[in-house]
Amino acid sequence: MVLKTCRFVSQVVARGIIADMDLQMCLKEEFGSSVDVTAAGGDDAVDGVRPQVVAAPLDEAAAQQLVRWCGKHKIALVPRGGGSKIGWGAPPSRCDMILSSRHLNNVLDHDAGNATVSAQSGIPLADLDAQMRQQGQFLPLDFALHPGATLGGVIATNHSSATRLRYQTPRDLVVGMNVLLSDGRLIKNTSKVVKNVSGYDFGKLFIGSYGTLGFITSIIVRLRPEDEQSSWWQQAYRSWDEAAEMATQIITGNFEPAMLRISAAKSTFTLTARFDGLASSVQQQLQQLPPSEHEALAADHAYAQANLAILAHLPIARALDFAQKTEAAGADHVLWDVALGVVSAYWENPVSIQPLVKELCADAISHGGVMIVQKAPANQKDAALVWGETRSDFALHQQLKQRFDAAGIFSPGRFWGGL
Repeated sequence: MVLKTCRFVSQVVARGIIADMDLQMCLKEEFGSSVDVTAAGGDDAVDGVRPQVVAAPLDEAAAQQLVRWCGKHKIALVPRGGGSKIGWGAPPSRCDMILSSRHLNNVLDHDAGNATVSAQSGIPLADLDAQMRQQGQFLPLDFALHPGATLGGVIATNHSSATRLRYQTPRDLVVGMNVLLSDGRLIKNTSKVVKNVSGYDFGKLFIGSYGTLGFITSIIVRLRPEDEQSSWWQQAYRSWDEAAEMATQIITGNFEPAMLRISAAKSTFTLTARFDGLASSVQQQLQQLPPSEHEALAADHAYAQANLAILAHLPIARALDFAQKTEAAGADHVLWDVALGVVSAYWENPVSIQPLVKELCADAISHGGVMIVQKAPANQKDAALVWGETRSDFALHQQLKQRFDAAGIFSPGRFWGGL
């Protein structure tokens, strides 16, 4: 495709003003049917910042040409998959376009022998997992809490749930990816083997970068053999200490839980475990525990009702204390992933969000941890609220941003320190 300078862009970009119809017409003129372009609506706003258009390239080649064009003309874009986590991160300082991966939704290669699959970034995790289960393997990434989540979105946010206790995180499971940079270069890191010592794994830089460094077009991820049985177990307790005591018995006993979580809501403390593997092993573990009080849910939906949600990673020995502090601070629902040091807390109607977040963030840091805000009213969000204050290594992050997104078009302002 030969790129030409659209008359609309040449007329208005210099003034920093692009009319909605101008950009939409310009993209259609430049890319024709290779990019699906529609006017953005209110539902496409990112933390209150409304883009002008939604552009969905039909394949990787079209995506490459589109990103190169946006880089040339400084069109700010926010990558989006299923949109289940589009509110994570700070509000963008600019957003001209949503770059949608909805047409990049195919499985490219399944290497059953090496237990890896290569798929495009826009494929829904549920669809990918269903296809792999037909082949006796499964995708060890949890998507129950975020319906519609895509492979690219989970990788871009490095999102994991309590099952990371057994199955690890996206950062551990990804073995390769293709990424588009703002100058249109396509960087490929496409090893299909789980162990690879051929060189620096640049892909790790893009995992958890929240779409601020480039646009991920495809990913190679590790799979697991499908389990014979997956069973839930749940018990309610009267206090954090009682629930934690039972959790310790499971951790130190003859058990191999895929997840182990204590949730606190309305003065009820519920310990939930999941056991995966051979049916005989799962049954043996369940027989060592008291009967499950009632059927446990695979996902907790408290997040959906929350107006404020925080996530903290702490040393394991400090996590219980932090969980108790969030409850004392009025959280309606607190989740502690035991043996991981991960605490989530949700408030439905929080009061004084800024001082509350500042106090909890300072507490997490004082105990050697980190905390971020996953969800908050858009009119109160900024980079400092979401990510906390910048650290001494911020200059290195600035250099990475400049190196990979020299045009400054990828999700500007959404990351740490306003990057």
